[in-house]
Amino acid sequence: MMENEITLKRFTDIRRELGYTQTEFAKLLGVKNTTADIERGRTKLSGKVVSELLRQFKINPLWLFGESDQKHLDTSLLIDMRSAAL
Repeated sequence: MMENEITLKRFTDIRRELGYTQTEFAKLLGVKNTTADIERGRTKLSGKVVSELLRQFKINPLWLFGESDQKHLDTSLLIDMRSAAL
């Protein structure tokens, strides 16, 4: 499997595990229309989508890209600059 195929499979698996439709998942992640084009490999997975997966669902970006076996990250260890600025 190419890295891209791993990433697309993992992205699709996350959506299915969470029980969202392509339209619902797109809305949550700030993607126009649906996630169908991302899942088919027609649209590149943007940095914004990757960061939303981390922020909302604690998905490890390295896992998403096939570079780690650890699916979830403890995001409480990450400093949220927006809340730190308040």
